[in-house]
Amino acid sequence: MSISQKIRSADALLNCLDAVRNGPALGLLLATFSISGLLLAMTQQADARGQTLPSLLYGLLALAAAFYGGNAAGIVIMDDAKGRPRRSAGEALKAAMSTAHRLLGVLVLAALGYGLGALAISVVLVVCKTPLFGPLAFTLVMPVAVVICGIALLALPTIIMPLAAPAVWDGASTLQCASRLLIIARERLLGVVVMMLVVGVLTWLVGGMVGFVVKTGGHAVARLAGMVLGEDAALNQMMAGLFGLGLRSLASAGVPVSSPYAVAALIGGGVVFAVSLVLPSLVYLRGACAVYLSHVDAALAYEQPAAFRKTDAQEPPPPPVSSPARPVVGRGILAPPPQPSGLDTTITMARSPLATERGAARGVDVDLLLDDLQPPACAVCGHPVQREDRFCGVCGAPQPPRE
Repeated sequence: MSISQKIRSADALLNCLDAVRNGPALGLLLATFSISGLLLAMTQQADARGQTLPSLLYGLLALAAAFYGGNAAGIVIMDDAKGRPRRSAGEALKAAMSTAHRLLGVLVLAALGYGLGALAISVVLVVCKTPLFGPLAFTLVMPVAVVICGIALLALPTIIMPLAAPAVWDGASTLQCASRLLIIARERLLGVVVMMLVVGVLTWLVGGMVGFVVKTGGHAVARLAGMVLGEDAALNQMMAGLFGLGLRSLASAGVPVSSPYAVAALIGGGVVFAVSLVLPSLVYLRGACAVYLSHVDAALAYEQPAAFRKTDAQEPPPPPVSSPARPVVGRGILAPPPQPSGLDTTITMARSPLATERGAARGVDVDLLLDDLQPPACAVCGHPVQREDRFCGVCGAPQPPRE
């Protein structure tokens, strides 16, 4: 990457903090978390009653809602990262329904690739069991296998898992996504790892700030509510909702919730808890999109080499445009005129040409008499002029007075 590309990449990482102001993505993720949480609660309730089939159905619906809702939010975030107009929630959900399955295909291909790699190393280790050359071969296999396994395991959480979804949101097919991730891992591994670490730090900072706001604001509101509303607003019950605890969780912990204010606090606190999870998630998704867009040029250089690589067989630059050579003008006032130009149709002759034979003969006599006197010429077009002419007969340029 060039220095300018690195500067743009760093700027894109800082811009991922603006993802918290992406209204459509915020709404999609908030709805996704809410629906998935509700379906998971229904799954737990059905499982507690021993209803296996409803529990399985609710669990699958919760996974589907989280999967497609998260992909829809990611598509909206990718639109922002690429500077495209934002899609509506309905359009994003429609696009996610038609393309999100590619992500599953990429994960399956990655699992197959890792499985084949482990199988190949296992076969090599079996070869190393030969009694004569086994220890010597293992001496060479050991460092190579360590490096390969280490790089593969490093690429899994830093490239494959975080960048597979942005590649799908960018419109890549399953095979294109897999090939792009492979090329990025081969050529930009260190840069991607560093940038993903920066994204993780930014996400952690945003999460810490959101947690501080929720905790301090919750304590302040709960204490004020306790002083105003009385014993019906217990501090612990009001704070429980801010950290994801609901009525069932408190009941299982032996904390009964009988006050309507406590129930309302648990519901409102659940909304705050969902928002506190959404904001860091938006920052992380936008950062992953920025990292992918910063390094996808390495993969596009192989897919579209004509657009990303310069060859030596380039067309030579066009020669500079030079002014036409001024024709050589003969001596004397009867020398042949230069080639006609556009000025001939726009100027007015300052004097009438010699039209009669008598005038022409007189001109010849003058030309012979003034042959050695270097007759004057126009400074603009070079055409000979007479001494009494005030304007050039060809270009119309004014002539200085002559003795």
